Amino acid sequence: MKRLGLPYGDKTLQIEVDDKYILDVISMHGSPSGSAEKTLIDAIKNPLEGKSLLDFIGNAGRVNIIVNDTARPTRTGLVLSVIHEFIEDRDIDFLVATGAHRAPSKQELMKIFGKQYDAYKEKITIHDAGDDSLLDHIGKTRYGNDIWLHRMIARNDKTLIIGSVEPHYFAGYTGDRKALLPGVAGYRTIEKNHKLALDANARPLKLDGNPVHEEMLDRTAAVGAERLYSIQMILDERQNVHLAYTGPIVRTLEIATDAIRQLFVAKIRTKAEIVVTVAQHPFDIDLYQTLKAIEHGRQALAQGGILIVVSPCPQGLGPKSFARLFETVDSIDAAAHQAKSNYRLGDHNAYNLMTLRNQAEIWAVTDIDESTLRTASISKFQTLQIALDNAIGLKGRERSVLFLLNGSMTVPEIV
Repeated sequence: MKRLGLPYGDKTLQIEVDDKYILDVISMHGSPSGSAEKTLIDAIKNPLEGKSLLDFIGNAGRVNIIVNDTARPTRTGLVLSVIHEFIEDRDIDFLVATGAHRAPSKQELMKIFGKQYDAYKEKITIHDAGDDSLLDHIGKTRYGNDIWLHRMIARNDKTLIIGSVEPHYFAGYTGDRKALLPGVAGYRTIEKNHKLALDANARPLKLDGNPVHEEMLDRTAAVGAERLYSIQMILDERQNVHLAYTGPIVRTLEIATDAIRQLFVAKIRTKAEIVVTVAQHPFDIDLYQTLKAIEHGRQALAQGGILIVVSPCPQGLGPKSFARLFETVDSIDAAAHQAKSNYRLGDHNAYNLMTLRNQAEIWAVTDIDESTLRTASISKFQTLQIALDNAIGLKGRERSVLFLLNGSMTVPEIV
């Protein structure tokens, strides 16, 4: 018997499983230990191309700095400590890129800004995608969709984007251009963009031909690439800074993708009948964020298999646009079927859940109540051991189990 410990919030779930059933146990590839601060300083001193950070903001008037909300594990506070000397005497504003997420609390803002919170707290604005009075219209995308953008970005001289890059289940990757869309975009713009997630090319690790990504590029072009500068990090499984890049927006993402594949992509020989996918913090805060672990887990799951999702979800389902899908037993199917004809924000998630249900059973070890999950045909189990034992019992001779210990960040890929 093999004993495994799987993360569950701030706890560890201990399970036992017969070795003969285990196909693989996958975690992120290890990264060399080093100074996160030194990694960032080196990146700032050695931009990928073009201007340095100091040159970029040197002759600017007002500078806006976009930072992620708590839905990303970005080490924003550390970056601000490193660049403090460059920005402390500048005319700056901070804009928290919430996209369609809720506004962060004061405690969450303190976590985002770290030791720099007191120095900058009077300069912080939280984006509200639903407040049209805060938006400017700056053009259309190649798909004919209107681009509504927070006016601070549209009107300020220069914008510095601080972010982190990891796989994303329909945008290909997170990072730099996502700070603009959906980060500081209007609700209607986000909704139109996310409808493109229904396209087959909108999937993890894919940028070329991905319409979600392409529309994000159009947003960058509309703002003006010369007005944008990017500091992007790749974080390891302990959320330490593994690599960092500075330079022109999009270029930081392009360079990061090769390193990301080495760190985040798990090569597998075959798909498993049972996949246990774990959402780790901060992607375990609600079911909406847990979708990343679900989508990555299904990449390794055989047709007719069982996907066991491990995520506490202390904040429940997540944004209203997603939570509404769980109102009745018919809500998800209705949203999935109308997704292409009458799309509402979140319908792509309904479509993905419906297609996954057609592929496999979805089980969950979570704090969300059983009746809520039942509307999505998700079966809740009180313990992971019970869920795993039941799955092995049901699959009979086809008992291959794959454990994805950081399903939110790791993408299985058949070789």
